[in-house]
Amino acid sequence: MRKIAIIDDVLPNALLLKGYTRRLEDVEAFTFTDPVEALSWCAEHIPDLVMLDYLMPEMDGTEFLQHFRKIEGLIDIPVVVITAAEQKEALYSALEAGANDFLRKPVDDLELIARANNMLQLRARQLELAEANERLLVLATTDSLTGLANRRHFLDKLREEIARCQRYGRPFSVAMVDADHFKSVNDTYGHEVGDRVLKRLSNLMSGEVRDVDCVGRLGGEEFAILLPETEVTGAKIFCERLLTAIRETEVDTDEDVLRFTVSMGLTEVCKGEEKTDVILNRADEALYEAKEGGRDRVVIHEQSSDKIENIA
Repeated sequence: MRKIAIIDDVLPNALLLKGYTRRLEDVEAFTFTDPVEALSWCAEHIPDLVMLDYLMPEMDGTEFLQHFRKIEGLIDIPVVVITAAEQKEALYSALEAGANDFLRKPVDDLELIARANNMLQLRARQLELAEANERLLVLATTDSLTGLANRRHFLDKLREEIARCQRYGRPFSVAMVDADHFKSVNDTYGHEVGDRVLKRLSNLMSGEVRDVDCVGRLGGEEFAILLPETEVTGAKIFCERLLTAIRETEVDTDEDVLRFTVSMGLTEVCKGEEKTDVILNRADEALYEAKEGGRDRVVIHEQSSDKIENIA
């Protein structure tokens, strides 16, 4: 049900307009004589159309629109200003503040229905465009198999977090994750089971991280995790917990139950660091050490002392 907010300090006028809107399909109208109350309601309920009387004692249409357009979610809502004012300056002022259309008093009911329909169609196109843009954004930033951030989006997030870390002097750790013996999984069970393993691993990682963290698939069986506001000691605890959770999980195959493990390389971003490739290479070096050290483990690479700590 589409919502129309009708704002007029004279109640009979507001009720008259509400009566006209009953001719519109799938519409519910709400009347307000207090513009402050109307602003509060609009902020909470997000109408599809606003019909606004221009001359009101508490605030005129221009003042209302200036407040209205600053509220999150209302910047694109169609607004029809209804006025008896003849001065063009008032109309120009309202247009500049964000009005989309005008009606002159006394209001012609057929003209009101026509203009309201036009504005409601505009709103419908806005919503369709927003949904299409959201779908495009998901396609552009998400890995299609796992639902995680794709490589490009992950690197964008990494750059953002590095900048924030350096600006505010906050700790920030990065972990690389690689599924152990993944080629043999594909060779033994087929790529469909291999995809199940990657999806299961992705779900496990997504379930363990915080909202501020970011998990991305860099390619194949290789993943990475951004851990903002986290020193390497705290990141180590997280990685150990994740290793245990992965170790204990199972993936069904057509023949039996498959268990798998991962290796992890961990590093902390240091003061003054800005290059993403340097940070990822360091985490990748630690990941290589984890593979060489027997897999199913996390290795920490600490740049400050150029020391690699191995944790089984």
